[in-house]
Amino acid sequence: MPTPRHVSSPISQRSTQRSADALLRGPKPTINPFEVTLERLGSAIKMGLYEPGDQLPSERDIAKLMGISRATVREAIRLLVEQGILTVKRGRSGGTFVSENPPSEALLELRRRLHTSGATLSEILDHRLVVETGIVELAAQRAQADQLEELQALVNVMQQADSYAVYRKLDIRFHLLIAKATQTNRLPAIVADIHSELSDLLQTAPYSRSQQSHSTQQHQEILDAMQQQDGVSAREVMQEHILATNSFLKGLL
Repeated sequence: MPTPRHVSSPISQRSTQRSADALLRGPKPTINPFEVTLERLGSAIKMGLYEPGDQLPSERDIAKLMGISRATVREAIRLLVEQGILTVKRGRSGGTFVSENPPSEALLELRRRLHTSGATLSEILDHRLVVETGIVELAAQRAQADQLEELQALVNVMQQADSYAVYRKLDIRFHLLIAKATQTNRLPAIVADIHSELSDLLQTAPYSRSQQSHSTQQHQEILDAMQQQDGVSAREVMQEHILATNSFLKGLL
């Protein structure tokens, strides 16, 4: 009789566990800790370091490995459970396990949208990273006072957004207005194309209050740098902001 996939020798199990621990540990995520946690957990599962039916380390152990808070780990696990990637069992033999069931319909739809786009996730995300970091540096030098005021008004409304659908619309407007602040006609169209493609992926992603709050904080930091006409700092924060979204999507896909 064939051996079940998740059953292996003690030596193989120890080797796999060490690999999983090494992936989770990595450099301590001082920037974007929630999104990085989501990405590392998702990667460990996709790489087969944790197979269907395998139990993950406890929240406490993952937090200790990564040097982050248990609350951050708990939120990342919640999203992966919501997407059907993980499952939580209660009781004496409970814990967090890799799901043996098919992924959620929302996750399947997310993957279908990516396949339909004709591009890999890395291609889409790299394109955005290169384009928008350059745009914000130029915008920091050229933004007009009324544009900065409009950007601040958008950030203020974002802080009160009570749904991801509302937040996503505000987020798109924020990035488009930065492109307009370069005072060029071509760049806003490029950013609009980027966010149209990105929206196809993000609109089926699960809602996370932690991710939304962190994103809004970074929007404010980008705007603060623009108000100081500090293009270098604006570029750095925009890069951190985009990489956070990258980690969020990679953790799910």
